[in-house]
Amino acid sequence: MATLTEETRGETDLPATDEARWRDDPQLAKVPQVHPETLVSPDSRAVIVAPHPDDEVLGCAGLLMQLAGSGHEILLIAVSDGEHSHSNESAFSSDLLSHVRPAETSEALTALGISNITIMRAQLPDSRVGEHQRKLQDLLGAYLQRGDTVFASWHRDGHPDHEAVGLASRDAARAIGCRLIEIPIWMWHWRTPEHHEIPWQRARKLMLGPDMRARKKAALECYRSQLEPDHSTGNAAILPPEVLAHFHRDFEIYFV
Repeated sequence: MATLTEETRGETDLPATDEARWRDDPQLAKVPQVHPETLVSPDSRAVIVAPHPDDEVLGCAGLLMQLAGSGHEILLIAVSDGEHSHSNESAFSSDLLSHVRPAETSEALTALGISNITIMRAQLPDSRVGEHQRKLQDLLGAYLQRGDTVFASWHRDGHPDHEAVGLASRDAARAIGCRLIEIPIWMWHWRTPEHHEIPWQRARKLMLGPDMRARKKAALECYRSQLEPDHSTGNAAILPPEVLAHFHRDFEIYFV
């Protein structure tokens, strides 16, 4: 996840939505459950298109663990290195973050127990993915195979990078003949359950057992650059507890 700057927040410049509001929402409670093999057939490769380092764990760590456990081939396409998550005044420079954040992803995948995964780093500019949406679509076209199941951030997620990734993934998947499944991430923070764009009819719930929840929590803790306050500027953590609360649930949501 990358923070929203003054340039990129736009319509999402709204009060954050508390996790309790989602927990008490009857629409979320009624989302039907789905099994991993329903999302990804046994002969399909899973391709995860993550806008920033940590989005793959925030959005689908439980699914990744279950797919890896069943021997699925997994390709992670890291769209950006998340180098602009901090302000320009921070000691976390973009050059430093471009090394730190991918390393945190590797550590997080190890915490999940996932070793058999291929990672391709596109290195598109963090916070500027929309300017390179066609380039991303072409890149996906070169890596995707007919029959892949593609997981990408929801194209109305509320963050420009996430939305650009969702749109590029949708167009590339259609062109090649892949199944696309979208993952809401920023939606939980900047939208409300009543938001008219949330496609509840497409939502499916993947349940996570206690061990998976513990491993997902341990993996999220690997993203120290995002979890700890920036002492060099006095800025708060990018992922404070109220944001992480959306991802400590015993389920994950997918738009199929």
